[in-house]
Amino acid sequence: MNGIIKENPTFVLLLGMCPTLGTTSSAINGMSMGLATMFVLILSNLVISLIKNLIPDMVRIPSFIVVIASFVTLLQMLMQAYLPDIYATLGLFIPLIVVNCIILGRAEAFAAKNGPFVFCFERC
Repeated sequence: MNGIIKENPTFVLLLGMCPTLGTTSSAINGMSMGLATMFVLILSNLVISLIKNLIPDMVRIPSFIVVIASFVTLLQMLMQAYLPDIYATLGLFIPLIVVNCIILGRAEAFAAKNGPFVFCFERC
C-alpha cells in the first residue's frame, strides 16, 4: 500500500507529471497512458536488473535510457498496430515516457541494485 498511495512519486513528489497531465482529457486516455507507463516501467526494470552486472559504471545511465527507449519504441509500434485510436490520441505523449524521471529514477534506485525477483520474494 505504501508504494501505491503514500510513496507514489506521481502523487507525492509530482515528478513526471507531463504525460499524466497531458492525457487527462478522458478516463480512457489517462488509463491508457498509465498502462503504457506501467508496461515500460516493469519490463525495463526487469531487463535492467538482469543485465546490471554487464553494464560498466561509466555508461550506466545511457544504458538505462537505451533499454527504456527500446521498450517505448516497442510499445509505440504495438499501439500503432493494434490500438490506432488510442495511439492517435496519445501518440505525442508516448515518447515522453523515455525521459520520465520516475522510470529512470526507479531503474537507478531499485533495478540496478536488486535482482529481477527480489520484489516478489520480499512481498510474497
